[in-house]
Amino acid sequence: MLSNYSIDASSTRDQVLQFLNGLGILARYEVGATGFSDGCRIDQGTLVIDPECRISTVLHEAGHLAITPRCFRSLMDGNLYAGQREILRCIDEKGLHPDAPLYRAVIQCSDPKATAWAWAAGVNLGLPDREIIRDDEYDGEGADIRLALQMNAYIGIHGLAYAGFCAIRKRGDQAAWPQLNFWTQEVAADA
Repeated sequence: MLSNYSIDASSTRDQVLQFLNGLGILARYEVGATGFSDGCRIDQGTLVIDPECRISTVLHEAGHLAITPRCFRSLMDGNLYAGQREILRCIDEKGLHPDAPLYRAVIQCSDPKATAWAWAAGVNLGLPDREIIRDDEYDGEGADIRLALQMNAYIGIHGLAYAGFCAIRKRGDQAAWPQLNFWTQEVAADA
């Protein structure tokens, strides 16, 4: 069930939605919204959020949309696995080489990458670590995942790096984790 926060959750949630909409990830409030995650659902690439939804949930679900190439984002609707299967079917039809930019972007659309993106977004917004990922999340492994992210030892970080979002270590003009080079996957459908 939805829970209370130790931070000013309402204004922070508004800040998160403003950030997401500024990135081009459409996000809006709807009382009673729920889906796979309590208080949040994805409708054809739009994030629909109950005003009492956990900030960590909003960030994670937004991460799924952010790492999905914009050309496929509308396929993310309710059951994300069905959307991902459809995206993979589209990629297969194109006959792309595994090193093609679109193929590389699509194969990085997984839950660990969404988690890593959510962490980077929360850090960028200056949110407390325990609000970005709560202890009781991820089947009670939230604290462990938070620690792995803080130590740069979480598998999703490597997926983001492979997709070009960041570098594992600072290299030239590449942002190093948890800073990102870009916030949304914009690779074109013909890439």
